[in-house]
Amino acid sequence: MRLDRRWWVAIAVVVVVLVALGVSQTGLFGRSSQECAPVKDMLAFNREQSQQIESKFGDAEGVPTPAEDIAYQAWADGLAERAGKITAPDLAGTATQLAYLANEFVGTLPEIRAQSASRAPGAPAPPAAYEAMALNGQILEKIKALADACK
Repeated sequence: MRLDRRWWVAIAVVVVVLVALGVSQTGLFGRSSQECAPVKDMLAFNREQSQQIESKFGDAEGVPTPAEDIAYQAWADGLAERAGKITAPDLAGTATQLAYLANEFVGTLPEIRAQSASRAPGAPAPPAAYEAMALNGQILEKIKALADACK
């Protein structure tokens, strides 16, 4: 029994599709969707919280308020919760570092307020503000690393 050429082409197409599907699920050409789903959830949460904080407090100038502390604490807690759901070892490490840095950032807000209270108007920013800026830079690096790993 001899197969028609069209059957051979159809079989070849099915084999190629199955191989491509298998390779995409194993993560051979990047991360599997199972590994990246919690990372993408974490990044989406971060984006949503950032937009929410910006919409509420974006016009505020100067010293962070206690209301901002609460909003940022909810953001840091949400990142920590989502970091715990990431199981790929390298991604989990980066996500945990991100959550830690976010919590450290939140801790600087009351310090900024306390240090600003004892400064004269027009004085340079307090040291805690520079610490917060440095932490923000590290947070952005971790977010970029996670986003790049799960494109």
